[in-house]
Amino acid sequence: MNNLRIIYDNAIDRAVLTASSQAGGLGPANLQRDERSAVLRAEGTGVAIFATWPTPELIACVAPIRSNMNSSARMRVRGYDRAGDSTPVLDTGVMMPCPEAPLGASPIGYLPPGWNGYQWGGVNTWARGGGSDGVAWFEPVSVRQLVIELSSVDNPDGYIELSRLVAGMYWSPEYNASYGASATSVDTSESYRTAAGAAKNNVGTRHRQLSLNLEFLTGADSARLARIVDECGTVRPLLFSLFPENADPVLEQQHMLYGRIANIEAISAPSFGIYSTPLQIEGF
Repeated sequence: MNNLRIIYDNAIDRAVLTASSQAGGLGPANLQRDERSAVLRAEGTGVAIFATWPTPELIACVAPIRSNMNSSARMRVRGYDRAGDSTPVLDTGVMMPCPEAPLGASPIGYLPPGWNGYQWGGVNTWARGGGSDGVAWFEPVSVRQLVIELSSVDNPDGYIELSRLVAGMYWSPEYNASYGASATSVDTSESYRTAAGAAKNNVGTRHRQLSLNLEFLTGADSARLARIVDECGTVRPLLFSLFPENADPVLEQQHMLYGRIANIEAISAPSFGIYSTPLQIEGF
């Protein structure tokens, strides 16, 4: 099993983005904004996104974040040493970015067909926990251009839309998080009763939160994590996956978040050469 991975430097933010199609003003520039309502919306159920850099970027992951893709969606990522090259240095082939639960994971009929860890839906559902995240992990490769092809031919919306795109190199500690990591669904709705005793609700928004303890950090990992916290603070988002490339994709889906560090805690030294700190990530 792979240890947790964190992408804290999103190369997409310094790329020039174009797309094969867009609906009106909902273009690829929105993929560089941290706003749920800012989306790239394709004119149909397929779109190609081109990310180009003037200098080489080291990439080991591509993740379309907060989209309306369902479990049958497909993605292909190709990377080129230079824009315009005909032969890619990276080609993931066609893969499923947010696949369904594997067959045999539950008794037949227990889960509906196509079920995965996400509540599918477009931008109008995202405030209440809708939308799905996709991911492709691969060996690190230096590229100047990425071509990301997305398709969701049976999407009930009739088009693809996504809010954020992440690509970059990840950091992974030598020792994984301790047992007891928790994934929480946070609902900001408020319940109250009227003077007549009727139960009412002020409907709020929903987001997810991950809490874990890194109790066995080496000196090098402690220094690297401290730099990540210094660079991101509680403001700049990062991509966090507790179970990357797990054989059960739903386990990764439930424990992968694009969001911000919710706490800045001290990194302590409980024993010689070993460091520890709690970490909490609040979803986008």
